[in-house]
Amino acid sequence: MADAVVHPAPRRYALVSGANRGIGFEICRQLALKGMVVILAATDEKRGIEARERLQELDNVVFHQLDVANVLVLLLLLNS
Repeated sequence: MADAVVHPAPRRYALVSGANRGIGFEICRQLALKGMVVILAATDEKRGIEARERLQELDNVVFHQLDVANVLVLLLLLNS
């Protein structure tokens, strides 16, 4: 019998804007709990860092300061 080849599932990513509070924050938490890599995006750096710290038990959440109205910055983030 041949050995089975196991391919790891591709990592799934989510970019959530306005994620430092309210519905955006909860969406980040829920997606991270489901195993997705979550980019917690907020325009206010201090509040974004605080939100990330509230999710410190989840190692698959990263914070990026981001204004989604700035298309150039958004494209740079998506290509990194």
